[in-house]
Amino acid sequence: MELFARNGYHSTSISQIAKEAGVSKGLLYNYFDSKEALLHDIIMEAVEMANEVMGNILSSDADAAEQLRMMTEVTFGIIQKDLHYWKLMTSLAFQTDALTGLMPELRKMQEETIMVIAGIFRRLGAGEPEKEAFYYGAVLDGIMLHYMQMEEAYPIEEMKAFVIKRFLPEEQ
Repeated sequence: MELFARNGYHSTSISQIAKEAGVSKGLLYNYFDSKEALLHDIIMEAVEMANEVMGNILSSDADAAEQLRMMTEVTFGIIQKDLHYWKLMTSLAFQTDALTGLMPELRKMQEETIMVIAGIFRRLGAGEPEKEAFYYGAVLDGIMLHYMQMEEAYPIEEMKAFVIKRFLPEEQ
């Protein structure tokens, strides 16, 4: 992931990956059929983590407002816990040509996530729940990008409180 982020997916060879990992190229091929398979597993690991978190929140007995609050807090917490990892993942996400084979699967998952979040906004009484879900996602994405760039200079805790206040004003 470090090499893909630093050098770009297409400029990173299996030999470089094996050397960086301290293993032989052959051993790497025992675990991954190709560089594409390695990238797929890297991306899917992050997706599975997100799905697990979402599943836990959605399967809870919490009402829609509490689910949205938990989703917001968990999202901020995950990024704060391992900022370096998420910087690398974001770098990979912007290498769209490297993700071509994954895009149909990723797009489907993104659409499902938006529909789940729209369902939460629907239960909260939003007039346009799908647009609210897209807006919520865009706000979180923007905050996370700023935080990744500014790190400790970014008012991350204040922004988390602001997002909760904006989307759940009765919480404050």
